[in-house]
Amino acid sequence: MIPQKQLIAGIQRIELPLPFELEAINLYLVRLDPGYLLIDCGLNTPESFAALEAGLQRIGITWRDIRIILLTHMHPDHIGLCARVRELSGATVLMHEAEAEHLDSLEDETRRLPYLHAAYTRGGVPVERQAEMDRHFTFARKSLHDVKPDRLLRGGDRIDSGIGPLTVLSTPGHSPGHICLYAADRKVLFSGDHILNKITPNISWHPGTDALGDYLESLGQVGQLDIEQILPAHGEPFSGHREWIAETSAHHARRCDQIIAAVSDGSTTAHEIVGRLWTRRLEPIHHHFAVFEIMAHLEYMQRQGRVEAEESNAAIQWRVAAEYTTRIFGDI
Repeated sequence: MIPQKQLIAGIQRIELPLPFELEAINLYLVRLDPGYLLIDCGLNTPESFAALEAGLQRIGITWRDIRIILLTHMHPDHIGLCARVRELSGATVLMHEAEAEHLDSLEDETRRLPYLHAAYTRGGVPVERQAEMDRHFTFARKSLHDVKPDRLLRGGDRIDSGIGPLTVLSTPGHSPGHICLYAADRKVLFSGDHILNKITPNISWHPGTDALGDYLESLGQVGQLDIEQILPAHGEPFSGHREWIAETSAHHARRCDQIIAAVSDGSTTAHEIVGRLWTRRLEPIHHHFAVFEIMAHLEYMQRQGRVEAEESNAAIQWRVAAEYTTRIFGDI
């Protein structure tokens, strides 16, 4: 992959701080006629708002110049300031229909994913560890606000801009309704969290879906596009998307093989698999992401017939599927 510092004419980038490992999120402003399209809004913190306001002043843009807000997905670092920016700008808010539905599924009184603790139980996470993990999501839940988009998007929709038509790409995986924007005339991809520089996005289990399967399929579709510059939500712009896709696909294949090895000597839970794949004790929030990542890979492999599961004391015990073992090792 090749880093790229210079953005093409008609695109501006503003970095906002984040109080966790990623450190910053990139917001992009794309020239419209008139005004600007703002891609994502940052975390709802005073520091992020001050950085956004300062960035607009540096570029010479007022709040009212923002005509459209496009949210790539509903995670707090992408939508936290949306309500405030909409109030100041009067902009129209766009979001994919599947992501809006996902956001609406949150419980109003706590902004908690209704399936969160059910997933912890299914994953075999001990109760005391569940409490630690939940406490670390208090800040994230407070950063979410009701966002009611003015327009729901679907894959293939287009937005006219000063750099040519922007095509909405439906790229589920990191979240159910994640979208990217593709400027074919300039060979530019606004990738959100779908493709990131130097790191891979977290792919978490979501009920009723094959998040990893969706993600890999979405990567394959993006790989067919002619792209010279990737503008990610985190990290520096870069190029070489097909190389990145190949490396990331191989990473997930290796993870699947590691999980198969972890369950090959008997039934085990997602929580126990985390303990086998990560030798150090993870911080609660990282343990959450690890459990959900493992569950997404198990769901993917169950649909392939590689693993099978049965419930034991409300937890799901996983093992290598008998038919898969026979295919690999033959009858013994």
